[in-house]
Amino acid sequence: MTEFAAALTSLFASSAPAATSAATAGATAAGGAAAGGFSLSSLLQGTATVFSAFSALGAGEADAEQFELAADDAAREKPLETLQGINRRSGIKAEMMNRIAEQDVANAASGVDLSFGTPMQARQDAFRQGDLALATDVGTEQTRIARLTEREANYRKRAKRARSAGMLDALTIGLTGATSIADRY
Repeated sequence: MTEFAAALTSLFASSAPAATSAATAGATAAGGAAAGGFSLSSLLQGTATVFSAFSALGAGEADAEQFELAADDAAREKPLETLQGINRRSGIKAEMMNRIAEQDVANAASGVDLSFGTPMQARQDAFRQGDLALATDVGTEQTRIARLTEREANYRKRAKRARSAGMLDALTIGLTGATSIADRY
């Protein structure tokens, strides 16, 4: 180190005596720094500690970002589930109307009065089954949306925990590195 300092100062010095005195001053300063606790290994360890701490922060942020993306995906699935529910209920209604129409056509073709008796009971049963199917589908849709909302919230919590864990890891790495450097002296 002192040789490097002497070579560096000799490049910038205007005369040989000044270079010699600067080299001596540089060697003294370098020796004083080493005696005061400054060393290349401490500098490298401190740099590695800082890089490790930033790496831990980055890893925590990357994990958190993945969880945030998963939460956003779950949030985007909710309107899709609503649209699918509307489509399913439209299909149920259409099927119910087709069944009632088929029953009415069959009864009318056989000459049965549709306003009372068995045809009326069959129509009421068809409406009851249709209402039950619609109610079941609404419950299914609400359950699925609630699960998506819960999944979104869980992913957001995991993202928050990942950020916190990254910060805690960085802090731990920093404190461990500082303690290790302090133990040398």
